[in-house]
Amino acid sequence: MRKAFASSFLLLSSTLYAANDVQAEGSTADPDLQAEVPSESTPPSQMSEQQQLNDCLLRSAQTADNAVTLKEVRNWCTNGDEVKKRSVHEDALRARLALENTTQGNPFVITPHRRNYLMPYSYWSNRQWNDPDKDDSALDHTEVKFQLSLKAPIKENLVDDVTLWMAFTGTFFWQAYNKEESAPFREANYEPEIFITKPVNWQFGPVDSELLALGIVHESNGQDVPVSRSWNRIFLNYIAKTGDYYWSLKPWYRLPEDEKDDPTDPRGDDNPDIEKYMGNFELEVARPFGNHVVEIMVRNNLRSDNKGAGRLNYSFPLSKRFKGLVQVFSGYGDSLINYDNYENRFSVGILLTDSL
Repeated sequence: MRKAFASSFLLLSSTLYAANDVQAEGSTADPDLQAEVPSESTPPSQMSEQQQLNDCLLRSAQTADNAVTLKEVRNWCTNGDEVKKRSVHEDALRARLALENTTQGNPFVITPHRRNYLMPYSYWSNRQWNDPDKDDSALDHTEVKFQLSLKAPIKENLVDDVTLWMAFTGTFFWQAYNKEESAPFREANYEPEIFITKPVNWQFGPVDSELLALGIVHESNGQDVPVSRSWNRIFLNYIAKTGDYYWSLKPWYRLPEDEKDDPTDPRGDDNPDIEKYMGNFELEVARPFGNHVVEIMVRNNLRSDNKGAGRLNYSFPLSKRFKGLVQVFSGYGDSLINYDNYENRFSVGILLTDSL
């Protein structure tokens, strides 16, 4: 069985192109966007206000919609609000990329890839080990689900703004409250990826194209037969914006594997019918409402024997640093071990990093 790789979906690297325009000495930029430089005699409190203004001007220049005027940017940054997390004019995806870029070269900062979360309450309907040596009735309906996801650029500006990335996502299902079974980790899914991204600025009517990604991804649960599950895919990810809606269309091609000579043989395809349940593509649509984000995902196999899945994520602010997350899932592929079992899941928890 071929194991390896690294790659995936959304959100990558962007450049801080506005710094020179805002702060360059002798710049002829519009005065509405000029940052103020505090003098040595400026009181500390005033310096702090000026720094906040400068930061706001810089971030707005990087992330505002194309239709926003410089005067609107200046007014937004000086209208007296103490905390502005997201402008009504701001492109949420550009904002994420710009903020990521400010720490990209910092060796002490890990850049998030997908969502990072901890959900202490996760209720699932169809309890199954999918292991002939274990009793399904010993499983609890309530468990802990958490995800860790990070990425790093291997080579920036490979050619014409193309960046080469590596990424890793781990999703874990922990029977933390199941004391009778010694609180086991029921399932862990590992997803290394390697991919390239290119920011784009194509426009098709109301659709603003923002990003293209192409890569290869390996996903497995790290187990031995008979509970081993894995597959390798080549994927394309197209990310665009229509009004206030962001959407990601991600089709993939599964790399074929040899058939097993025997079910107990560790070599060969562990799950030859996985595409029937996991589908051939994934479509995500997200809508930010200030610091609240609603996201819907659908997956489908595009066959007459229709199978797939749907997921709803709703994130909301809890504090300056953390957000809450409510997640509802229904369909196939909630986890690799149960990819061919229909499941319903409801989860609530804390979100460390959001998608937008």
